[in-house]
This record gives sequence, C-alpha cells and structure tokens, in this order.
Amino acid sequence: MLTKDKIKAIGYSYLLFIGIGLVLTVIIRSIDAFVVVDYYKIPSLLNHDVLKAIRVLTHDNSFYIMFLAAFFVPTVEETIFRLWLSFNPRHIAISFSAILTCLTFRLKDLFHVNLKAVTIILFFIIISLLVYRVLRDKHPKQYLDRFIPIRVVGSISAISFGLVHITNFAPINTTIWFLYPIYVLPQVVLGYLIVFLRLKHGFIYGLGLHILVNFIAVLMKI
Repeated sequence: MLTKDKIKAIGYSYLLFIGIGLVLTVIIRSIDAFVVVDYYKIPSLLNHDVLKAIRVLTHDNSFYIMFLAAFFVPTVEETIFRLWLSFNPRHIAISFSAILTCLTFRLKDLFHVNLKAVTIILFFIIISLLVYRVLRDKHPKQYLDRFIPIRVVGSISAISFGLVHITNFAPINTTIWFLYPIYVLPQVVLGYLIVFLRLKHGFIYGLGLHILVNFIAVLMKI
C-alpha cells in the first residue's frame, strides 16, 4: 500500500542518485575527454543518442518517446531484473517469461504483431506456467536464503542491470572495451537504489524510482 513515508523514500533515493551521479559524471567526462578522445583518438562516447532507436520507432513523436522510454522500458526492465527478487514462484515465472521475450525480440519487433511472434510469446508463457507449477510447492525463498545471501542476489541484479546498458553505446569499439563499464556506473548505482527500495518497500516503489529517473532524463532530451 502506498504510504507517505514510502513515497518519500523514492524522493530521497532520487536525490541520492543525483548526488552520486554528479560525481560520476565528472569522472566519466574526464575519462571520455582525456582517454577516449585525446589518447585513443576515438569520437566521444557521450555524443551517442541513447533515444535514437526509440526516435526511429516512434517517428520522433514526443508523446510515444516519453511513454516508451519513461514508462514501458522501465516496467520491462524492472520485471526482468527486480520482480523475481521476492523469490515468489509467480514473480519468478513472470520474470522468466519477460527475459525469454526480450532475448528473442527487439523493441521494435514487439510492435509488429504477427502469427509467428504471438506463437513464440504464447510458448514462453506456457514455459513460465510450467516453471510456476514446479516452484509453487518448493518454497524457493527458503532454499535460496540458505545458499545465497540476499545481498549477493541484489548485487547481481544491480550490476547486471548496469552492464546491460552498455548496449546503449552500440556498436561497441573493442579497442576501449574495458572502459564501457565505467560509462554505466550511474546505472549500476541506480540498480542498487532500486534493489534497496524493492526489498524494503516492494516492487512498485523500485519501479517508481526507475520511472522518475527516466521521465526526467527523457524530458531533458526531447
């Protein structure tokens, strides 16, 4: 249930993200200028338009850009990276289905419905239902808590969430492959903050922070 204190937690987390983000921005811009551009003679990675694919998909319609980047994408990402952290069999099954779908389809494919796509998605849903049936009586939370501390699981979620955002810089220049993780440190930090909200207050609050961050970021770019 939404409460004033929990909503405040989203605001405080956002302010913390901005504070840490400002420090990381200085570091990232310095590395970009002095290492990437000056030393390796490679064009700045910071000039990359992370909304390019969505602009093309939406024909640069501001409303649809905002909907996809600030609401749809965060919801999908949170379903993949955080929903299952409850270790609830139903949540695990839903996250599993979302992961399979995203590994199979690109964003633009999800908006071109055809029989093949519908069949594949239905197949994934059936697999997820089977996963749910298998886990339903197994109490996965009790099992995992014995072998993997929640701090470790949360870190895996946060770090993998950040690393996935390296794809924003595609095509990847292999000469400076080792620098890309530095560029996504803000996303790793965001991942940790969302994990905190997810575990302490619930899925909707982590999603709320993610939507807030993306909404303001997109608003500044369109």
